Amino acid sequence: MDTKEYIHSGVLEAYLSGELSEAEMKAVDRIVGLYPEIALHIDELRTSLNRYATATGKLPSEAILQAALNKIKEDEKGEFLKVIDESGPEVVIKRINVLPRWSIAATILLFVSFCFNAFFYGQMVDSRQELRAMVDSNNTLAQKIETVDQELTYAALRVAHFLDEDNVHIHLDGSEISPNSFANVFWNTKSNAVFISVDNLPEPPSGHQYQLWAIEEGKSPIDAGIFDHTLLVQELKVIKGAVVAFAVTLEKKGGTPIATVDQTFAKGFLKKS
Repeated sequence: MDTKEYIHSGVLEAYLSGELSEAEMKAVDRIVGLYPEIALHIDELRTSLNRYATATGKLPSEAILQAALNKIKEDEKGEFLKVIDESGPEVVIKRINVLPRWSIAATILLFVSFCFNAFFYGQMVDSRQELRAMVDSNNTLAQKIETVDQELTYAALRVAHFLDEDNVHIHLDGSEISPNSFANVFWNTKSNAVFISVDNLPEPPSGHQYQLWAIEEGKSPIDAGIFDHTLLVQELKVIKGAVVAFAVTLEKKGGTPIATVDQTFAKGFLKKS
């Protein structure tokens, strides 16, 4: 099983929010028991859900969500500084001035000066190498922290939309031309705003981008907006009507008023109540 694809499919969020059937819940329990990576991810999501539930009992406000993200960043920053403190004592390079004594023969002074300079030059080179290694290590750590921070932000946004009782969740599966593609759409029943969570879409060719469409029975697809496949959860257009499905197509950059149906990369249907 591709655990990364499974984690980003939205199944775990739906599992925690109680949207799955009993059989689907048992299937998730079995998979969680088999794959530690999935078990760890669902524990992280459960922690986020518990925090939100404790705070308001439903979707957290923007202020609460921002505060939580700030706290995550502060925690990660603390861990970063802790690692730096534990990485060893600060390397200090001191300049040593060897003062000659005119009472000593010039040849001896020259020899002693050469020895001292050679020794401290070697020390300086070693110190510079240690500093460079520390900087490289800390840069790598900082990049890892930034990646984790982005993943936590992404997870928090997804959980927030899953928790919103006013949102209808539609999972979009890959089509024949792109079977590994998938995404999640959230349609707010009160504001009619549409959000898309881009999970896996291939890099579009130059001059093209993806466009979301709302589909009503017997009508042409309705433009729901173009989006950047590299960004996190994005808010698109307001859509009203008897929508039964959503689909993602590949279009020329800037979008089009008419969907290129044969370039459908992902599609999902609303659950019938």
